[in-house]
Amino acid sequence: MLYHYRKIISRISLCLFLAAVLITPGKVFAGDDLDGIKAELGKSNWKARLSAVEKLETRKEERALDMLREVAGTRGEYWPVKIKAMLLLGEAQDPKSIELLLSIFNDPFSNWECPSIKSYAATALGNYKGNSKVVNTLISGINDRELLTREASIRSLGRIGDSKAVPQLLGLLQDPSAAVRLSVIKALEEIGDPQAIPHLQRVSQSDGDAVVKKEALAALSNFHGSRGNN
Repeated sequence: MLYHYRKIISRISLCLFLAAVLITPGKVFAGDDLDGIKAELGKSNWKARLSAVEKLETRKEERALDMLREVAGTRGEYWPVKIKAMLLLGEAQDPKSIELLLSIFNDPFSNWECPSIKSYAATALGNYKGNSKVVNTLISGINDRELLTREASIRSLGRIGDSKAVPQLLGLLQDPSAAVRLSVIKALEEIGDPQAIPHLQRVSQSDGDAVVKKEALAALSNFHGSRGNN
């Protein structure tokens, strides 16, 4: 049993380390033709496939986006390659990719190989404003059992800026995790709904964490410059 837990912890640690590497800005590959990239995506070496996905970073053609969707939607794809494709789809803000990203987020088995899969799906979805299905899905994510998913969902709700999420976010200002509370404060500041002001005032005065109190106070001072209700 101890060996089993150590194996899980080791897998999670490796997953988080490599996933962090994947969010760094990719290189620009000039002159790479899509046929060549397609051939690279078929290679057995996952690093070669990851390199091929990175070459699609600046490509907005429909065929390039189709390739990214195929990679992201392949269940057996190695997770570093899958995550990179998901993030690029989010950055492209292509409406055709929304349902795929939602399905990855809602797949109960997607997090087994890497607990950050669902959190990066939430990050990618944060690029899609004005979509009620995305907002509702991310709201469901703020109560996920995985801390990574909860934080990513909160951050994405802040980026989207829909006031519909405010009541649920306010309930997390008393979350046991200081990291979650900090993410909520930032999200509420970005959304800019005035109903959050008295709650942030309370946090700035009575939260047990000095950093959380400081961030709540800073959010209040910046509230006049927020986006306001959507």
